[in-house]
Amino acid sequence: MKKSLAVLALMGAVGFSQAAVVENPILKKLVEKGILTEQEAAAIDEQLAQEEAEKAKYQAEIDKTAMEAKEKLSKLEKKWGDMPALAGKFKKFEIGGKAYIGYTYTVDKKQYTGNNDRGDFEVRRFYFDTKAYLNDKDHIRFTTDLSAGTDYKLKIKYGYLYKDISGLIPHTGFEFGVAHTPWIDFEQHTGWRYRSIDKTFIESSNGMGLWPSADLGINFKTKTPYVSSEIGMFNGEGYDKINTSSKKSSGIHNSFEGRITFHALGNGDKKVNPTKDQYANVSLHLASNIGYKDAYLTHKNLNLYHIHAVYNHPMFLIAAQYGKVDYNTQSANAGDGYSVNLEVRPVKDWSIFGRYDYWKTKNKQGTTTAYWDKRRAYYVGVAYTMNKYVKWIINYENFDYSGKDDLNNTSKSSSYFNKTQYKLTAELSW
Repeated sequence: MKKSLAVLALMGAVGFSQAAVVENPILKKLVEKGILTEQEAAAIDEQLAQEEAEKAKYQAEIDKTAMEAKEKLSKLEKKWGDMPALAGKFKKFEIGGKAYIGYTYTVDKKQYTGNNDRGDFEVRRFYFDTKAYLNDKDHIRFTTDLSAGTDYKLKIKYGYLYKDISGLIPHTGFEFGVAHTPWIDFEQHTGWRYRSIDKTFIESSNGMGLWPSADLGINFKTKTPYVSSEIGMFNGEGYDKINTSSKKSSGIHNSFEGRITFHALGNGDKKVNPTKDQYANVSLHLASNIGYKDAYLTHKNLNLYHIHAVYNHPMFLIAAQYGKVDYNTQSANAGDGYSVNLEVRPVKDWSIFGRYDYWKTKNKQGTTTAYWDKRRAYYVGVAYTMNKYVKWIINYENFDYSGKDDLNNTSKSSSYFNKTQYKLTAELSW
């Protein structure tokens, strides 16, 4: 009688000494045909029964674990059922943030300022961001900002409803609330990527020194492959002064601001990554800020004319801009100037960057500020992207004010504002 090696091995392992009852119908049939003896069939039957018992035991343990997990989940749902993200009131809920932590060593002219050289650790910015999506596009955003001045203050940076209105105006939506102003966020994502060391030219106190990146109002945003735009109406004082009163104003006192951009490579409707994508943009940015700096009684408008161009390749970026500001006062905001910045990425995760700003005031400062008429800013640095959460930056900055110096009136001397800074920065994202 011919038998398989598998059966012989199984018989050796089980080793039955006497015949037993065979329950398996297939094994019974093999015994009847003389292929197996009753002892062999009984041994196989016993082995199969043991395997089935083991399977049943494991399945029971799996069922028990699943039941315990279901009970725990049920308790959590009962406890947190009122939370919008868990209750399904929003389609999606996102939490993230960004922080700029650094060390700055400052050197200025002690004979004019009275200050010694000094080094300070800083939390320059700490954003905590939440978004609750009503559908694929519409969402509510709330972002807080911990920023340093004479002390640290927690402010609302963004707090708006974004509503897509593509059905009414193609490729368009709007932000309503404490919303983005049309320019600064756009530039820092496409042209100047080092806001953690200093702001963009238009808002830096050593550049144009105008309003910040958010304000209370409404901003319409349109994106197509070759043209994008933002057009907004705001209070005009910036997000850090959203409680500004307009009691002195008669009629409309708001700021009107707009940007239109031509995207030469047709990626204006996409979120570009400067280290991976190639793009070339030319932008025109205009604004009329009625009653700027609360000057409602005099109705002195500030008008901005601004043009910007940028070309980016994964290995380098170059950008240039020119701006002119009309403002019928002695303020340093009235004038014109330009800025150029360059970034080179010689190897993966490393970059070398530089920037030069020049600003010339319309009127020589001296009545209420200082005896200066020009200012220049120089930035040079190296950045290392450690991972998607951390970028390290080390850089040098120099601010040079040109004009009259007088040791008998140091606070009105141009050298009062001159300084050099050395910075180490950790830019954190999550």
